[in-house]
Amino acid sequence: MAIFGKGSDIATSNANTETTVIATGSKLEGKFYFTSMLHIDGEMSGIIHSENIVVVGKNGNLKGELKADKVVINGYFEGELEADSLEILSSGAVIGNITIKELSIENGGKFSGGSTIKEDSLKLLETNSD
Repeated sequence: MAIFGKGSDIATSNANTETTVIATGSKLEGKFYFTSMLHIDGEMSGIIHSENIVVVGKNGNLKGELKADKVVINGYFEGELEADSLEILSSGAVIGNITIKELSIENGGKFSGGSTIKEDSLKLLETNSD
């Protein structure tokens, strides 16, 4: 829950530290939009858009379309993923197509699919190679 102070900076910073947790045993399907962090230990499928960090925990299973600022996969993801940063941890698996700026895969992490560098990252690469 956000705590609102007199200054708008306080409300904004507190809202960004909130975390929505999908617990083990939960199953959700549909379209979801988050401004808070999202931690998934249950099952979700559908369209998930977040303006923050999405973590798929060790027991988490996410299928569908995911767009977020940063994504950390320690469980299972299948579908289309777009993010500035993607980390696949040692017990994580990503199956599908990803569009990202930065990718990190720990030893033991699995990725199967296609990858595309985000447009603004391509411009930076072209500028640095000149």
